[in-house]
Amino acid sequence: MVNQRPTMVLLSILLRPKEGMRFDSGFEFSEFCHCYAYNEGFEMFVSSDEIKKEYKDKGVSKKGIGELEAKAHMMQRIRLKCKKGGVKKSEGSNVTGCKVFVYGSCKNGEFIVVNCHLVHNHPLSPECSRMMVNYRSIDGATFDRIMINERGGVSVSRNFGTQLIEKGGFDNITFNKRDVRNAIAVERRKTMFEEGDAASLEKYFKSQRELNSDFYSSMQRDEDGILKNAFWSDARSRGTCKYFGDVISFDTTFSSNRYRMPFAPFVGVNHHGKSIVFAAALISHEDTETFVWVFEEWLKCMGKPPKGILTDQDKAIGKAISLVFPGVPHRLCLWHMLQNASRNLGKLAEWKSIDTLIRTTVHDMLDPEEFDEAWCLVMDTYNQRKGWILQ
Repeated sequence: MVNQRPTMVLLSILLRPKEGMRFDSGFEFSEFCHCYAYNEGFEMFVSSDEIKKEYKDKGVSKKGIGELEAKAHMMQRIRLKCKKGGVKKSEGSNVTGCKVFVYGSCKNGEFIVVNCHLVHNHPLSPECSRMMVNYRSIDGATFDRIMINERGGVSVSRNFGTQLIEKGGFDNITFNKRDVRNAIAVERRKTMFEEGDAASLEKYFKSQRELNSDFYSSMQRDEDGILKNAFWSDARSRGTCKYFGDVISFDTTFSSNRYRMPFAPFVGVNHHGKSIVFAAALISHEDTETFVWVFEEWLKCMGKPPKGILTDQDKAIGKAISLVFPGVPHRLCLWHMLQNASRNLGKLAEWKSIDTLIRTTVHDMLDPEEFDEAWCLVMDTYNQRKGWILQ
């Protein structure tokens, strides 16, 4: 849950955001908006913001870590929207296209509400605010009890059940079983990596090699000795790659919250049609140099390039493949293509019809000439010989 100071909580109960309201900083502005949303019974998220130049010059960014991570008080402007805003992309989505927003900007040393719209197109649920994703929390005393139970060998389910009984039922609790499981996992990682994450990772790799000499790992550090990239594959994964590694998928869309290092697995399909992992990498930058290093480690580990590779639509990956795997067919992942279609064309009034036609094209047109003809039909029917669909 948001860090709420008593004065800000009281202010958000008595007042609603309105044009001209003034705050000391973007932090107070953001805090007030979240408290207001909590009291009203909905969630807000940052739809856009801009870092002040003074912090940009110091290297602060939205992907920064520690002192270089962008925070609310460093913002020149912040736009918060209702979480149910946006375009509904699937039947099960709870997005309603809600237009509620609050926009603030820093002027003359103060953070001022420039514009806002507070009329929702969906019911509000103030009685459920404590269990909304943005506002769920585990207080310090409860967390200590959970960890005592965990060290005593109590399962997650029983641990959660104990807290439920102690607090008198679901109406008095501000977290769920998943929050308990995540809290325990975070604490375990802290204990595991207390000597330093990179050093512990290297120690783990060494222990795995001692258990099985076929375990392969490699770590790349910068000139200051800081971890840049890591690559590894265990004996079983290397063995399955010999049988099922002709065509692989390389996916960089997974991410680690703490270090913002994308987790990039190499995945294939076995004779049962099930996904199997051949190797994995942690990477610090999604650039050609990094991907070249990862693919070169693949060659050292597996001994040969794949016969085909699927990736997302990233030019840096494409260039690295051409350098390390020359002549290997490179294709774009279908899932990513459909996601990109939704992202780029989802706001069009004819989107549902376009989506149906695109899916028919990519799933049913196996002949290259038929596919090209069907794709051109999509562009011509909806006047889209431009932008993303033409690339």
